[in-house]
Amino acid sequence: MSLELRHLRAFAAVGRTLHFGRAADELHIAQPALSKIIQHLEAEIGAPLLLRTTRRVELTEAGKAFLAETGSIDAQIDQAIASARHAARGIRGELRIAYTDFAINGRLPHFLRDFASAHPEIRLNLIFMPTTSQQMALLQQTIDIGFMIGEFAHKTTDCLTFDEDDYVALLPASHPLCAEASLTLQQLADEKFVLGTGDNWAAFRNRLFAECRSRGYFPNIVLEASNSEGIFGLVVAGVGVTIYSSCVGNLPRQGVEVRPLRDVTTKLPVTAVWDRENRSQVLDTFLKFLRRSARKPAAQA
Repeated sequence: MSLELRHLRAFAAVGRTLHFGRAADELHIAQPALSKIIQHLEAEIGAPLLLRTTRRVELTEAGKAFLAETGSIDAQIDQAIASARHAARGIRGELRIAYTDFAINGRLPHFLRDFASAHPEIRLNLIFMPTTSQQMALLQQTIDIGFMIGEFAHKTTDCLTFDEDDYVALLPASHPLCAEASLTLQQLADEKFVLGTGDNWAAFRNRLFAECRSRGYFPNIVLEASNSEGIFGLVVAGVGVTIYSSCVGNLPRQGVEVRPLRDVTTKLPVTAVWDRENRSQVLDTFLKFLRRSARKPAAQA
């Protein structure tokens, strides 16, 4: 005979109560059945675990040692069962979330805070990743969901518009155009531009270049930076102007002036994209929360 969970639970109940009747009631079994289980356990171990008299039950030294080692097993098993059930329902586990500068500087942190508060047993693994890299990571299944610029039209992916921002101009504080409350993209045609690099900012640059081409020019890019902080620093230094998302309003920075672009009505979408073939219950839990919370596109409002 090999030890089974019922043997350990039976002995833990008797060892805890030192009473066969109460232990049998606790286990919802008959007392003779409990006695037989304990006898089988002692036979397997090869030593008596309990001293029984008509008046009392006591643990032998072997019983005390065995109880010390196994007494917490029942609680651990219950915890393991609960953990498995939680994981099956998608309320325990890890979620790999990729984000861009625009996403993390917008409403995403507030959304993640609310989700983490509602599901504290789900660990959020946040990974900064440009849009094009997110698309590749989704196909390679190295992330569970990405918050990127625009949609990713692929046969296995689904997407949801999470946020929509306006295009704005960022100017050095000393720039003459700061005297105006708003600008047009056309007014910047002759300006020197600083932009994000082509590898990290390809999705944004493609959208910006399309807007500029529709106005008859291509931006004169004099310097590039790999991240937002670098771009802001170049603007502060007076190297040039740039176009950014209106989420920059959440990042006040001395030396940078923000002006709306009144001739650009196109929105800059931050889109949640995931692989519909990903069967993760944790992702399913996240998506249900996301669908309740995501901002709908203006056309559906």
